[in-house]
Amino acid sequence: MTPETQRLPLRDRLPDYLALFAVGVAVSATIGLVIWLVSSAHLADAVGYTMAGLGVVLLLSGGASGGGFANIGVGAVEAMFGGRRRHDDDAGDPNVRMGRATSVDPYERLRKGLRPGPNPMAFWRVIGGACYLALGIAISGLG
Repeated sequence: MTPETQRLPLRDRLPDYLALFAVGVAVSATIGLVIWLVSSAHLADAVGYTMAGLGVVLLLSGGASGGGFANIGVGAVEAMFGGRRRHDDDAGDPNVRMGRATSVDPYERLRKGLRPGPNPMAFWRVIGGACYLALGIAISGLG
């Protein structure tokens, strides 16, 4: 999203979101149709499971990035096993410039990752994922 679209009210952005949702429905229906043609699955099941799968992927990606879990993967490994500092936060420290060891809190990066800023894109991914999942379950229930 560009900064200009972030300032628009929701009622102005909603048609774009609905159009993108319709594109996702069309793409998953097309993939479901192809699955139906090449397999012995029922059409409703093929389309429904494809939409439900898309919903699960969106729920996982939106939840991981919105919850800060995508940011802490490297920090968690470094906190457990030790690792180099990826940020130059203390480059001005004379001990670091001279190559001397300094005490570093290994959980600092973890704490930063668990408190992410607002992420509206992740929010809408989760909402879209829940809608695709519900629609997929409803469609496969018809078959």
